[in-house]
Amino acid sequence: MKKKLQTNKQHNIMKKVTFLIVAVLVFGVANFAMADGHGDKKSASHGLNISIPTHAMIALAGPSNMDINFEAVAAEVAGGKVEFKQTNSTELWLNYSSIVNKNKENSISAEVSDLPEGLEIEVAVSASAASGKKGHTGTGSTQKLGKTGIEVVDGIESCYTGSGENKGHSLVYSVRAVDNDYEKIVAENHNLTITYTITEK
Repeated sequence: MKKKLQTNKQHNIMKKVTFLIVAVLVFGVANFAMADGHGDKKSASHGLNISIPTHAMIALAGPSNMDINFEAVAAEVAGGKVEFKQTNSTELWLNYSSIVNKNKENSISAEVSDLPEGLEIEVAVSASAASGKKGHTGTGSTQKLGKTGIEVVDGIESCYTGSGENKGHSLVYSVRAVDNDYEKIVAENHNLTITYTITEK
C-alpha cells in the first residue's frame, strides 16, 4: 500500500513537471509569435530639422586697384566734340550668391555717388553670368547710371556665380558728353564711386 502511494505521488509529480514544461513551452512559443509579429520593432526614428534662411551677398572681382579711369580726348579736328576713353585695362566682374523665399527673386541695382553735369555714365552688365554658375542666376542689362539706384540685373533666384575674375557678370563702362548739356562741362577731375546693391524684389 505504501509503495502504491509512493508510485501515485511520483506519478503526480511527473504530471506536474510535464505540465510545467508544457506551460513553459507554450509561453515561449507565444512570446516568440508576439516578437515575430506586431510586437517586434524593426525600425526607429527621430526628427531632423533643417533651417534655410534667405541669403544674398554681392562682391566685385578684379585687380587689387579696381578704379576705372576715363580721360577726355580732344577732337582730332576743330569743330568736333570731346570723347572719353578708358585709359586702363581694368576688367571688373559682379559676383553674387542668393537664396530666396518661394516665388521671390532678388535684383541688383547700381548708383553713382555723383553725376558730373554734361556727362552720362553707362554700364553694360553682361546678359548672362559666366561659366561656373549654378542655380538660376539673373539677367544683366545696359543702363545709364544716376544718383539713385537703377536695376542692372533682375530675375535672380537661388544660385551662385562663383567667386573671382571671369565669374558672374562682366561690367563695361562708358562715359559720354551730353549734347544738350555740353555747355555745362568744365575742366575738372571727378572722383566718383559706383555702388551695387542686391535686394529682394
